[in-house]
This record gives sequence, C-alpha cells and structure tokens, in this order.
Amino acid sequence: MTKMVRYSALLASAAMLIAAPAMAQVRDLDRESSDVRVFQGSVDNAPAVFTVTVPARSVMVIDVLASGDLDPVLRVTDARTGELIGEDDDGGEGLNSRLRVMGERGRRVRIEVNSYNAEWASDGESYGGSFDLRLATSAYVAPRAVTYGARETGRINGDERLYTIQGVAGELVEIALIGSDGLDPMLELRNPGGSSVAFNDDSNGLNSMIRYTFEESGTYTIAAQAFGSSSGSYVLRVRDRQVPGAPTMGTQVIGIGQEVSGEVASAWGDGAGWEEGGEVDGAHVDYRLSDAAIAAIRGGEGAVTVHLNAGDAGDPDFGGTLDPLVELGFETPLGFASVAQDDDGGGNLNSLLPIDLSGLADSPEMLSALRIRAAGFGGSSGGYTLSITPGLEERVEYDWAAEAAEAAADAVEEESY
Repeated sequence: MTKMVRYSALLASAAMLIAAPAMAQVRDLDRESSDVRVFQGSVDNAPAVFTVTVPARSVMVIDVLASGDLDPVLRVTDARTGELIGEDDDGGEGLNSRLRVMGERGRRVRIEVNSYNAEWASDGESYGGSFDLRLATSAYVAPRAVTYGARETGRINGDERLYTIQGVAGELVEIALIGSDGLDPMLELRNPGGSSVAFNDDSNGLNSMIRYTFEESGTYTIAAQAFGSSSGSYVLRVRDRQVPGAPTMGTQVIGIGQEVSGEVASAWGDGAGWEEGGEVDGAHVDYRLSDAAIAAIRGGEGAVTVHLNAGDAGDPDFGGTLDPLVELGFETPLGFASVAQDDDGGGNLNSLLPIDLSGLADSPEMLSALRIRAAGFGGSSGGYTLSITPGLEERVEYDWAAEAAEAAADAVEEESY
C-alpha cells in the first residue's frame, strides 16, 4: 500500500512537469498593483494578453520592453467591441514597441504582445521571450488648432503634444519643432484618417522640420514628440504660406557675364526625411549655357569661373539659410552626371568653381548638354545668385589649422572654469 502511494505521488509530480498546450492566459491588470506600473510577461509560442482600463480624460503610453532575443509586436483593441485601436512593431527604442491610447471618456482595452517571429514560425518551431509591459498614464489634453504662421510653446516630459491644422489638397505646409532644455524633438504629421504621412528627426541639427504637400483636404494632426527619454521645452512653428512660384523650377539659361537669382527648396521635401515619391522638386536648379556663351567658348573664351552665393538670409528654423553647393556636369539619358563641384570656395559658405571649358570648344553637342547645378549643402534651402565670369579665379582655402587652434583654445578656457 505504501509503495502504491509513492508511485501515485511520482506520477502526479511527473504530470506537473509535462508542458501544457500553449494558451493565451488573460491577466486583468486592474486587479494587480505596481508602484511603477510595470508588469512582467512572456511570449511562449502564443501571445501574452492583458486587459486594462484607460481612465477618462487621460492618455496611456504602452511600452513593451523586451529582454533577451524577443522582437515584440504590440496590438491594442477595444475590449468590448474588438475594434483595432493600434498596432506597432519597433515604435519604441530599438526593437521595442510603443502605442498611445486616448481615453477621452474612459475605455477598457485588450493588450496583445506577440513575437515578430510568430508570423514566420513553422509547425513545431518555438518562439518567444520575456518582456516588461510599462503603462504610463498622463492627463489628456485636447489638440490645439493651429494655422499658417502659428507659434506655440510647451514642454514634453515623455508624452506627445498634439495640434490640428486644416489641410487643403495641393497646399504646402512647413512645420518646425525647436527643442531646448535638453529636449531632442521629433515631429510627426498624421492625415485625417490618423495614419502617419510624414515624420522627421534631426533635419536641422537636433531640431525637426516637415515639408509636406497635402494629398487630401481635412483635419491633420501634428504630433510634437521627444526622442528617447529626452525632455524639455519646445517651440512649434507653422510657416506662413509661401509665395506661389517658389522654388525655381525647370532648366534655366545663363550666359557669361550674367547674374541670375533663384530659390532652392529643402532637399528633405515632403515628409522631411522620407516620402513615397521620388526626387524632391526644387531641391536643386539646373542651368544650361546660352547660345552666346557656347559661341564665346568655341571662340576661345573657355576659361570661366562659376559663382554661387547665398541670397538674403532665410528662416533658420526651416533650414532657410542656404549653404550654396555648385556642381558642373552633363545631362545624359541616365540623368545628371557630375564632373566637378565646390562648397565654400567663395568664402562665407559661398561656392566658387573655376573651370577651363576650352577642351570642349570643338564639341558643341557637349556644351549644349553641359549643366550648372545650384543646390544647398546638407539639404539647406533659400535664395541665391548665380553668375559666370570670364577668367579663372582662385578659391578661398579653408584654414583648418586656425580652426584647430581656436578649438584648442576654447577647450583650455572651458577647463579653467
């Protein structure tokens, strides 16, 4: 009898060691407590599922912070209706996931954390890993309406600040977010359906700028955000409507001894960093030689100097101070082929490119295909003047030794404090 009892106990213990089939266990986080609202969980061949209430007039930031090799995918739905609220993969730092849920009137949500590998795992292949689920709740602030020429100030401490703007299809909007007091700002623009259509981080130093042409009319949302764990004050600006016709578009014509002016748009273009389209219109302006200039070069006056100077200072918050970059090349069936360029050779960031075109005197077709390209270094934008003068002028050589000496002196001065 004693042996049978022992055998029964052993069988019961062995049964406990056998893994049960993977099932999604739902944890009601409203019934659990945590000082920092961080909960541990794991994905084990099935998603980890939680439910929680987002209080009325609040915003809940949901972060999935993976440990180990887990690449988490986050999905949030309305617990009552099953309606999808949001999905995210890699929206946090690194491979981590992040979503923001508005609780204007209070709502109960279902949080599902899964592995990115779940979609690709074959039958019998295991996947998963552990993670921390972090819930941060802050007061809900209704988006503030802004328009062209607006200037708003505020502070970001982990949560985003929202603004709305009425967009008209075909109109251009330029938005800048300038940080201070330790804030590294990020900027996002969402269309009337709530989808992100433009995003930028660090287009102007650490500051952010979006240049976007509205694809449809309606209410767009501007989200002012912080990169990583940075926090601080910010200024949000919406630029005044720009004058139609700027920037300069299409191939222009220039002659020797002639000065022309134009406008270069930001090379960041729509989305200020990413866009579905191709090259940004107006990010550079190409010039071809006039018939008189070609005749002069063929007549022996091929030694010339190209000058590209910045015009009146633009708005630095929108990258509007042009750092001129001039290129000389040829228009080919495959596009522009650059053969020479200059940046800062004219002093004070202006460009100067001396070049002898005498070798092309017997090639009128190449002179006709020659192009001079005016652009902005580093995506800068603004007005410029372009001219071609006879003769070969010398470039201004940058004094690297003087800069190094100045930097060393500054370092010594800082150490003395």
